[in-house]
Amino acid sequence: MVKIKLGRSAVREVKEGTPISKLIPAGQPIIAAKLEGELVGLNTSLTKDAKIEFVLATDPEGLKIHQESLIFVLTMAAKRAFPEARLVVEHSTSKGFYCTLRMERIMEKRDVELLEAEMLGLLADDLPVTMREVDRKEATAICKRNNNTSKLALLEYADKDEYIIHRCGDFADWARGPLVPSTGSLCAFELLHYPPGFILRYPTPESFPELPTFVEQPKLFLIFHHYERWSEALGISDIGHLNRLIREDKGLELVNVAEALHEKAIARIADRIAATTILPRIVLIAGPSSAGKTTFSKRLAVHLRVNGLRPLPLSVDDYFFDRSSTPLDEEEKPDFEGIDAIDLEFFNQQLVLLLEGKRVDRPRFDFERGRRCFDGTTMILKPNEILIVEGIHALNPRLTSAVPKHLKFKIYVSALTQLNYHDQRIVSTSDTRMLRRMLRDYSYRAHTPTRTMKRWAKVRRGEERNVFPYQESADEMFNSALIYELAVMRNRAMKLLRTVRSKGLRSEAERMISLLELVTPMDDGAVPPASILREFIGGSVFR
Repeated sequence: MVKIKLGRSAVREVKEGTPISKLIPAGQPIIAAKLEGELVGLNTSLTKDAKIEFVLATDPEGLKIHQESLIFVLTMAAKRAFPEARLVVEHSTSKGFYCTLRMERIMEKRDVELLEAEMLGLLADDLPVTMREVDRKEATAICKRNNNTSKLALLEYADKDEYIIHRCGDFADWARGPLVPSTGSLCAFELLHYPPGFILRYPTPESFPELPTFVEQPKLFLIFHHYERWSEALGISDIGHLNRLIREDKGLELVNVAEALHEKAIARIADRIAATTILPRIVLIAGPSSAGKTTFSKRLAVHLRVNGLRPLPLSVDDYFFDRSSTPLDEEEKPDFEGIDAIDLEFFNQQLVLLLEGKRVDRPRFDFERGRRCFDGTTMILKPNEILIVEGIHALNPRLTSAVPKHLKFKIYVSALTQLNYHDQRIVSTSDTRMLRRMLRDYSYRAHTPTRTMKRWAKVRRGEERNVFPYQESADEMFNSALIYELAVMRNRAMKLLRTVRSKGLRSEAERMISLLELVTPMDDGAVPPASILREFIGGSVFR
């Protein structure tokens, strides 16, 4: 017998070898568990005394498990229905994953319907999904049987000796674990034909167990599509091929090409602003945390000067209400992230006066005392000058409600990672940004990796509320991701992640370490001082 403590409940004894699934209370959407802080599948057998915490499908970790499990079943279904095709999960979009079936002909709607029917059949059969660790040799043999060249390329240089293999019926594959205990454990999903591919849709924490309302994101989709085709043209569509180039000492060439792409995109945006029939007087730059907005805005300012304009930065932070007047959030704590923490009426009054060519007293927010003050600094906007406003709320129409639309130019900046680890595993945009933030917080804000990770869920909730609803309103989108950045951040990030000891965060830190172990490290010496990546790793010419 082994003694088990379920959360805060009393200790109970169960027979040794009992799977965790036998302990699940009825009526709860439990998808996995934490065994002494380690994320495990529900098929895990209990072999010693331990504390168990259940993971719900609506938890961030549970959501990832549900998504990975759906991709595993989709891969299995594609192998059955289209054995000669190559399934690629390309990127996230519209609360789902955009996927393609690479084959000799154009994918049709009936192909998507057949694939969905195959998946539904697998769910109805409720087949058990088992997991075990294998060595590199066995993992390679399995990937060869599946004819998955992207996974083979990743295995070739990965700095790991053990790999997790999942088996379901006669199908086995290398996938991140744990997954659901059986195919019937999965809830609602949909394959939506979205030429030239399809979208795998799944429930969100807010909609669970139903699918969320589909909201098309055409601008975001097209920028992902553009960068993916660009990376494929370079022959770097996944981490395995990136590793190969680094091992072949082609890292410097890769850095130069990636940075040139950024420079070209920023120059094009500046040219478009300058060529507008009626010159915009305010450039609004928004994006989620650690997207590189600050460096982007400064590089854009340089290109605007090349076009004969004089950009003037205007900080929204200087228009905060005094701290004593800051509105409260749902936890009755000051909500510094919400747009109502900004004195919108005063901000718009000053914008109107500036656009009329009048001089205004420029405020400065004293963060030590938590209040707005005036030190005699004034500001006036001349005919060849243009305001640069950067912040998470910049695209929210309430921020500049008094300014006519034709005088505003809106830019959305985000690190829309175009790389895959392999064909069925994307590099999460959120993961990339969190690693960027962790490095910057540690170097410049004296924050521990644990503190950064603890705050990340709240940061993400704020983005869902304050940033993402307005991204499609942008006049331009800029992808701040760099195809080589994981290789540069790898060693530093792994060192910081290994300091995370909090039980609630340890499994997430281990997940990210296991992914970074697949990346070949690269020295940061080739990264230019004006690179967006320098904002996070240090050495930026703009700091």
